Amino acid sequence: MRGLCWLALLITLTAGGAESADRIASFSPAATRILVDLDAGDEIVAATRWCELPQGHPARRSCDAFEPDIEALRLSGATVAILPRLANPMLEARVRSVGLRTLVLAAESAESPAEDIAALARLTGRTEVGDRLLQARRQCPRPATGKRVLVLWDGVCAGPDSYLAWAIRAAGGEPAPGKGAWPQWDIESVTQANPDLVLVLKNDGPNKPETDKTELQRWQDTPGLRLTHAAQAGCVYHVKCGSDWLPASGLPNAVVIIAKLLAK
Repeated sequence: MRGLCWLALLITLTAGGAESADRIASFSPAATRILVDLDAGDEIVAATRWCELPQGHPARRSCDAFEPDIEALRLSGATVAILPRLANPMLEARVRSVGLRTLVLAAESAESPAEDIAALARLTGRTEVGDRLLQARRQCPRPATGKRVLVLWDGVCAGPDSYLAWAIRAAGGEPAPGKGAWPQWDIESVTQANPDLVLVLKNDGPNKPETDKTELQRWQDTPGLRLTHAAQAGCVYHVKCGSDWLPASGLPNAVVIIAKLLAK
């Protein structure tokens, strides 16, 4: 199945996809992070308003996968557009209608970030840099601890089929939800999962993980949740959900964060 996903990425590109794309429109913050880490940030001429780019970067902030401004895209001068996997299926056709090539990111899985790194490295002609980013992933795995890790983000959990499952396992943990990619979190299922560590990703969270006193108190006051290992041990933390938590090349940094929390 992963081989088919990789093949789909390759055939999404039109002829000449192996050549460097000089002007890129990124509709994905994850793709933008990968491009910057590939030293291809200067090729980005349009991005989303959520993309993390160096201060003063001249890219237009006009890319929106859900409400695309095709005229702004045309005026950006982009020659290729990177589209997220969950975009409106009509978006690719609309982008192609103004003469751009497209690359659609890999379908969600633990290995989708690696597939995206490889595809974007090939697109930009930076396969050597891409290999170094992939090597950083391969060097991450820690010994398994047997501890269950619950990562919460906007009301959903990082399950075993999510891209964050790789980071959790590489840190030595195991995703707490038993199935799915991003199941909705509820007290009954979380109590049954009985996490040893809870990490809440927040837009306004601290840059480094800290005990989430408000969330911890809620867990300790709620029947069911108070019986979990995480609540009893006080292992409920929060951190800012920056680009290190996206399905991109920054995930090894998330591994370090989770591994340090597991070691406490």
